[in-house]
Amino acid sequence: MNIAASGRLGAKLAFAAFSLMLLWAAHPAVAQGWPKQPVRLVVPYPAGSGAGDIMARRLAEKLAEKWKQPVIVDNQPGAAEIIAATRVARSSPDGYTLFLATEGALQTNPFLFSKLPYDPTKDFTPITRVAEGGFMYVVRKDSPFQTMQQLVAAAKAQPGKVSYGSGGAGGTAHLAVNWFATMAGNLQFLHVPYKGAAARVQDVLAGNLDFTAAPVAAVSAFVKDGRMRPLATSGARRLRALPDVPTLAELGYKDPVVTFMFALVGPSKMPPDLTNMIARDVAALLKDPDFVAQNMDPFGLVAIGDTPLEFARFLAADRDKQRARVKAANVQLD
Repeated sequence: MNIAASGRLGAKLAFAAFSLMLLWAAHPAVAQGWPKQPVRLVVPYPAGSGAGDIMARRLAEKLAEKWKQPVIVDNQPGAAEIIAATRVARSSPDGYTLFLATEGALQTNPFLFSKLPYDPTKDFTPITRVAEGGFMYVVRKDSPFQTMQQLVAAAKAQPGKVSYGSGGAGGTAHLAVNWFATMAGNLQFLHVPYKGAAARVQDVLAGNLDFTAAPVAAVSAFVKDGRMRPLATSGARRLRALPDVPTLAELGYKDPVVTFMFALVGPSKMPPDLTNMIARDVAALLKDPDFVAQNMDPFGLVAIGDTPLEFARFLAADRDKQRARVKAANVQLD
C-alpha cells in the first residue's frame, strides 16, 4: 500500500471512530432516570394460560418494585407469536415496550413461514434469557410402555402406530418429538395436533394417545399422583422437581436435547446502557433462591439471566439447530 492510500485509509478510520463517538454521545446514560413512566411487557399467550403468563406476571411484579414504576403485562396471543412480535418490533426503542418471547418468535418462525411482518434478526434487541425448560415424555399409568426404550422399540416394530399429541405442527413440542424420532433412527410416530397441552394430556389419561411430550407444568400433578408415568425429559439436566426422571441424553440417544425458552427482548436500536441495566436487574432477581423456588422449580424451569452479548451469541449459535429441526419436520405454515 502506498503512502497516499495509507493516509486515506487512516483518515477513513479516524472519521469512523469520530462518528461512533458522536453516536454514543447522542445516547448519554439513557438508563439514568429510567423508567419515568409505566413499562409494558408484551406476552404472546392468553392471560392465565400457563407458565409463560405466570412468569411474566411475577417478573412484572418484582421489576415494578425495583423500578418504582408499574410494569403492565399486555397479553397479545395468536398467530404463532407473530402478533406480539410485530407490535414490539414496531415500537419505540426507549425501553418502555419489552417482549417476553420464546424461540418461536425469535428462532423458528423464519423457517416455518415464507414471509413475516418482522425480521427476528434485525428488529429486536436481545436483553436476557430468563429461563429455559424441557419437555417431559409421559404415558398413562397403565400404559404397556414402562420405559422410553420400550416405546422406541414399539415404534420401530409398528411404524406410524404409536401416537402422540403436540400443541400443533411447527410448535416446539412437535419439533422436539420429531427431532428425537429422527435422531433415534427415523422413527415414525402418529402425530395428533392439539390447540394446547391440557387437551392432549387428558387424551393420554383417557387412553386415546400413547404418549405426549409436554412442559413439566402441564403434567407434574398427574405424575406426582400416579396417573401418569414419566419416561424421560428432553432437557440437558434432570429436573429439581422430579429428580428421578432421566434425560434422553442419559438414556443414550443422539443429540436429544431440545428446550424452550422465555427471553426478554426489546425493539431494535435500544441503547446498550439501558439493555445492560435491564439485564442486570433481571439477573439479580433470578439469583433470589425464593423467587426460583416459587416461580421456576415447580414449572421445571432453569433460571439463566445472561448478558445481552451472551444472549445474542446464543441466538446466533442456535439458529442453525432450529433450521435443522424445522427441516427434519418438513413443516411449512403458510
